Amino acid sequence: VVVRIKPVNGIAAGDTLLRNVTKDSLTVGERNYTFDSVFDVHSTQEDLYQRIGVPLVKDALSGYNASIFAYGQTGTGKSYTMWGPPSAMVEGQATTELQGIVPRIFKDLFSEIQKDQGNSDDKQINYHCRCSFLEIYDEKIYDLLDPKQRNLEIKDDPRNGFYVENLTEEYVTCYEDVTHVLIMGLSKRKLGATSVNSKSSRSHIMFTCVIDSWHKEAFSTCFGTSKTSRISLVDLAGFETNLLGDRDRQHLKETKYIKKSLSKLGHILNVLAQGNQPASSEEVPYRSSRMTHLLRESFGGNAKLSIICTVFPDNGNCNETASTLRFGSRARLMKNMPVVNELKEDEVNDLSDQIRQLKEELMRA
Repeated sequence: VVVRIKPVNGIAAGDTLLRNVTKDSLTVGERNYTFDSVFDVHSTQEDLYQRIGVPLVKDALSGYNASIFAYGQTGTGKSYTMWGPPSAMVEGQATTELQGIVPRIFKDLFSEIQKDQGNSDDKQINYHCRCSFLEIYDEKIYDLLDPKQRNLEIKDDPRNGFYVENLTEEYVTCYEDVTHVLIMGLSKRKLGATSVNSKSSRSHIMFTCVIDSWHKEAFSTCFGTSKTSRISLVDLAGFETNLLGDRDRQHLKETKYIKKSLSKLGHILNVLAQGNQPASSEEVPYRSSRMTHLLRESFGGNAKLSIICTVFPDNGNCNETASTLRFGSRARLMKNMPVVNELKEDEVNDLSDQIRQLKEELMRA
């Protein structure tokens, strides 16, 4: 769990809410909070990427599921940290230093895949990567890659876990493919004005990339091992507590759904943070909202998770900042159970035998 403090132009020294800011702690009022890292107002996009993105690329290529989750008040820089401006995703642009964590991840990911395949003289390595991009707005799931797909349902598969029915998946082979998907999806996200942000995200979004890899030794006639990893990148809608009286009905409706889903998420976190052992899935009400259902793997499950909490440093946002920091503190008590998702040669051979037997039975039938 890391905290990023957003710079605020014109803030006076006496108006600073956050005190005693170090590389892993800060103080608000009389309470001190400790995290894995604290990034002050001078931090860069590259600083965040080195701390969070670089380990994720390594974990994903090793076969672990990995997630990044951005949480905080509206206007504190969640979307900027995660995605950066769309123009910064395009190669050759002067603003590449503004790139968010996500495009940097995929630039390095495909670079590592190319190196892996180029240095594999004694073995054959194949990779397949496929991406999806969804939005949760007013507690309904929308496909950001196909606007016609609305109000999608989450289905449970006894073998492969849950999935979103009819969600578009795009196969990608390079960084440019991913940025095309990102720019297309982000352009369709629902935005609105709030009291502190003229372009506030009014929906939760999740970008997912599944990486399948097969390894075969040079002397072997079949693939020896198979790995599957899932990268989940979540940018929540920003919450707000100081609602203006002249907000329209649609804005109030959006805010109601955002607050409700964040409340459900907070409850999930409280359950998972109790004790040293993770609660069983039956004890955790993941199905209480669309977002918590989709986060079942990331929160308390089979995934390595990084949470970015973004905050304002000024006194005018005291309640929201304290709420965000409390969320991050509770999240550090949660225990995940990440394992490498790998099928070894014996398991692959067993599955091949099962497939052969089933084919024979089908032919006899």
